[in-house]
Amino acid sequence: MSSEQKQYELNVLTSGLYFGESPRWRDGTLYISDMLGKKVYAIDGAGNKTVIAEMPLKPNGLGFLPNGELILSSMHDTRLYRHTPNGLELYADLSGVFTGYIGDMVIDDEGRIYVDDVGARVFEGEALKPGRIVVVEPNGEISVALEECNFPNGIVITPDKQRMVFSETFAERLTTVDIVDGKLVNRRILLDMKEVFASAEDRAHSRGCVDGIAIDAEGGIWLSVLRSAQFMRIDSTGQVTDRIHVPDHEVVACTLGGEDGKTLFMAATRIKGQHKNIFEAMVALDTETTIYTTRVAVGRGDGRP
Repeated sequence: MSSEQKQYELNVLTSGLYFGESPRWRDGTLYISDMLGKKVYAIDGAGNKTVIAEMPLKPNGLGFLPNGELILSSMHDTRLYRHTPNGLELYADLSGVFTGYIGDMVIDDEGRIYVDDVGARVFEGEALKPGRIVVVEPNGEISVALEECNFPNGIVITPDKQRMVFSETFAERLTTVDIVDGKLVNRRILLDMKEVFASAEDRAHSRGCVDGIAIDAEGGIWLSVLRSAQFMRIDSTGQVTDRIHVPDHEVVACTLGGEDGKTLFMAATRIKGQHKNIFEAMVALDTETTIYTTRVAVGRGDGRP
């Protein structure tokens, strides 16, 4: 099947979030963290938002266990919580391993949770430094799966379950590793975004930074190219096939869903004032996220999430 499309119609699902992160689709509902709003929402097909959790230390990555239970992350105290009908229940405390905040996460078919440690506490003025990917086993054991990651962010598992792909945002690259019995091995670069955004103007603005990512049935990956105001699809070899432009926004995260899996949900954030960088705008709460949708040719498959 050819995945390439030339035209995309953008539709607004909802807006009014401060900073939407880690959208996930399940059973007719879109779940998303509003990091700066300190809430996690469930959003129906009409765009109606329901708060399912309030998290004073900022939610970020979300994921579903094989049994359907939703796992939420609390960025600043680096803990994972299970969402239950009676509220949030502590699932794992990562504070003994983490040096930075929790970023995104992906959960495999066995219930292993791979969680980004971005490495630095940038909202508190700390300079960027290497992070890691941490794994929480189904029995609760916590270990470091991969070191020396440059602000690890969006993270997916391929449909064949053999590889993981993750973005290293400020290194402007996508990295892939093999998964062997839950271990991450044979690390290599899948795509150097500096080569995709290679003009002098692109380089001056570091436009190859990738935030969240989503994977489709063919192993193609949708990239939220943060500073380029576009979502971009690459095929399984790293070749660019599609671009969706969202002018005047920082594009942050995306996921595939809808009844047939062919709706792409896109979180795009507008910086409302004049700020040196996105972190300064976020601290000032001078941001607003809109969730857009569009239809795509290749739908969601057996990859995770």
